[in-house]
Amino acid sequence: MSSMCQRFSSRRRWLIPLIVTVLLSHAAWADDEAGAEDDAPAVPMVGRLGDLAAVTHEIATGRRISPVGTLLGTSNFVTAVVVDDGRAYVLSSGATHAQTVAAYQAHDLRASGQVQGYRREIAAGAPDAGVLRIARQDFFQGLAAGPGGHVYAAGGVSDVLLALRHDRQGFHELRRYRLAFHPFPRDQYPYHYQGSRGGAYHFYPDGVTLDHEGRHAYVTGLLSNAVARIDLATGATQYANAGPYPFAPVLADHGQLLVVSDWGGCGVSVLDARSLKPLGQVCVGPRTGPDNADPGIHPTGLVAVPGTAKVVFAAANLDEAVEIDARSLKVVRTFDDAPYPGAPPGSYPDAVAVHGGRLFVANAGNNDVAIFDLASGRRLGLVPTAWYPTGLAAGPDALYVVAAKGMGSGPNLKHQWVGTMMHGVLQRIDYTHLNAELPRLTSLALRDNGFDQARRDALAHANRETATWLRRHIRHVVFILRENKTFDEELGDYRPAGRWADPKLALYGPRQLPNLYAWADRYALFDNFYADGEVTAQGHQWVTGASDSDFVQRTWPQYYSGRGLVPNPGWTQSLVPAKLADGTGGIPGGAANPYAIYTDLPKLGRWSNPWIAYPQRLYLFNDLLAHRVSFEDFGEFVSRNEAGVIAPAMRAHLAVDFPGWDRMILDTHRAHVAIDWMRRHAADLPRFTYIWLPDDHTAGRSPCYYTPDYYVANNDRATAQIVHYLSTTPQWKHTLVIVTEDDAQSGADHIDAHRTFAIALGPWVRHTQVTTRYSQVNLVRTIEAILGLPPMSQWDANAAVIRGIWRDRPDAAEVPVQPLRTPVAYNTGSCPDGKLLRRIAGASGQTVTASWIRAHLHPDGATVSPKADNRYTPTSLLKIPGPEQMRQEWIASKGQASYEKTLRYLKAMAHEQHAPLSHFMASDDGD
Repeated sequence: MSSMCQRFSSRRRWLIPLIVTVLLSHAAWADDEAGAEDDAPAVPMVGRLGDLAAVTHEIATGRRISPVGTLLGTSNFVTAVVVDDGRAYVLSSGATHAQTVAAYQAHDLRASGQVQGYRREIAAGAPDAGVLRIARQDFFQGLAAGPGGHVYAAGGVSDVLLALRHDRQGFHELRRYRLAFHPFPRDQYPYHYQGSRGGAYHFYPDGVTLDHEGRHAYVTGLLSNAVARIDLATGATQYANAGPYPFAPVLADHGQLLVVSDWGGCGVSVLDARSLKPLGQVCVGPRTGPDNADPGIHPTGLVAVPGTAKVVFAAANLDEAVEIDARSLKVVRTFDDAPYPGAPPGSYPDAVAVHGGRLFVANAGNNDVAIFDLASGRRLGLVPTAWYPTGLAAGPDALYVVAAKGMGSGPNLKHQWVGTMMHGVLQRIDYTHLNAELPRLTSLALRDNGFDQARRDALAHANRETATWLRRHIRHVVFILRENKTFDEELGDYRPAGRWADPKLALYGPRQLPNLYAWADRYALFDNFYADGEVTAQGHQWVTGASDSDFVQRTWPQYYSGRGLVPNPGWTQSLVPAKLADGTGGIPGGAANPYAIYTDLPKLGRWSNPWIAYPQRLYLFNDLLAHRVSFEDFGEFVSRNEAGVIAPAMRAHLAVDFPGWDRMILDTHRAHVAIDWMRRHAADLPRFTYIWLPDDHTAGRSPCYYTPDYYVANNDRATAQIVHYLSTTPQWKHTLVIVTEDDAQSGADHIDAHRTFAIALGPWVRHTQVTTRYSQVNLVRTIEAILGLPPMSQWDANAAVIRGIWRDRPDAAEVPVQPLRTPVAYNTGSCPDGKLLRRIAGASGQTVTASWIRAHLHPDGATVSPKADNRYTPTSLLKIPGPEQMRQEWIASKGQASYEKTLRYLKAMAHEQHAPLSHFMASDDGD
């Protein structure tokens, strides 16, 4: 039975006991595999000012959370909450095997039923008491409640609006309203349907609201750019275009007007609620269109002001809430949601509610709720929440908040990681408590985020001092990003790290990583270092943009769990199944084109359009370009305009012959391309060089690919070849090299599931073990300090420039490449001709094109002849779930017996620390 199935195998499990786990000295949640704390009662707990120790935690980004009010754990990645008739309903849509809708008593948060929707089959075993399980049912974001205990949930990839009835016995299924894809105009973003390759097109319900009588439901369709009006009695459905990526609908002006927030647009669309006739748009950002290169404003949650035509919507990318008059189509006022004057973006407001003349705005980025006076627009204060609040509901006596990432990580509450591991939180805050304590709550929220004036002043002073020194001594920065490794996975055998390393969890060591271990003996190794996101989709945004956008945060669970969306965090991917694409085996026009990363979308055809994924200030490369700092990008995505075209000025800094993701092209080839370019530009080496070396992701035990040991060893050698070359150049004396991973999800770690490593190398870097807590944004802030760039987000603006690792005098000795100790080897198993051709071509950095095949079929150069009917699907984005990736890599590297021994060790550690086994392993999903 899978861990997810086990999670729901007892009645107490689905209630998720937050109070008991908060009070434990160590870990967080019930252990699904080891059985720890199975019988803990599901009783809510209270966080009060003056007694917040049990609910105060430091999360991966280095910020603290101190949620107040009554708290209760929910299923993973909770995104919506509604309150009706004495009950609170929440929807969770994480990257899990099942998504859920749950009911709670509004006054005390006692659980009173749950619905589990399964993408395909239902988990084995008898249903739990109070649980309704439904096959072929997804949930995504949208939730509404109507008369008679009726609840309506948006069905995502299942293309239904699910109608439920809730009573004392729990939930009962009433009806599934089927919704069909509605074509959108070809000149409307994203220009091509963005669902997963192959199969029927999806409407993809993601938002829902009801009319006052509960007779009609209005449902937005994310992939259809549409809104549907459903007669709940007959099922008759009308459709209309609602704008790009509609997020949610709301009715205004006594139910006469329908207002839809357009996630991929410049504001909201207004329609006649009865006929769905479009009445106009209210645009508050740059006009969208193919030539627009500015990021979107990301309109998300919205709420109607009762009894009026006014609607307030959150503009997540602008850090604003905007009040509009839906009748006149005019902006009434803008609520500034920045935490302090002049703050860069990063609050990420994504949900709003209105009560008693006040506007409540959930700030997903800052883990708080901002409260505004609705009449004047003045901010009244802030209320601390759990990690990443995503939904709000204003009840008659209290405010209800849901936070997708719950209690996060820290010494008191070890959160279960991405996928099935990190639970959300439902938070109830009495209005009387808000009124009495708001000034103190505001101070607490500011301190938790490091936004209080005293701390910002002290940080600014320290950063200025360090930056001044760095600019005198370091001129060139080379940033090398690798893939998916925890600290213990690669450095558990590094004995000088002491308590920061656990040798029993070391999957790789000096044999595969001789250069990394040699550098740790010579330079600065960061032992207490964390990835700010959970998965690759987030990691590449964090290291290039110092945040990940709300779109990436909310959608990656959908595509990491195979629920209908094409992965879209910044890269582009084919929307055509490989077997239907042009070229042999779908290449080069199909799924595997490692050079598509720098190819304009109009030249590629039907490929995913990543513009909606961009944060407000885009990426480091945009800042470098704007400030005329020389740079070269080897392998990382850059921003495009809405049509998918890369600006010529940006393209001049891209290594277009550097291959992106392709597991058959080795990192030593990537290193060769980068070194060859640097040799040709030896006289004018850029100030900043970014190089992506993804081989240490490995391909697990997939037949025909290289073994995990060899991938990791090749990655280590490729990194070393680049460092060695740099150390032979005249610029080396003033160069800093930073090496780190994009996330920490593929292995085990005894400190935290977010912990990975970073290492700094260069003549001005001394040998040290860095135990100060840092994360990826500290690296970004340090790069900005050296190059004289402003911060891009609230995270790097309030991050410390790295200090304590610098030398008084440089040591510019060359850095040798250690001998390769791992021989070339391949995973056993079936190796079809097409895949073998890819490996042969990839060995020299080539892809399988028609011209390459012709050349290799020539008598003088023939290797393997493809079969005439060969049709294979290239693995362009090989995704191996975290625990499975760990299992496959461990067995391939050390054998089955070693893996089973390590698993027993992990279970013993989990039991000893009252922690879930999953805390020490990787996620169930992700890449």
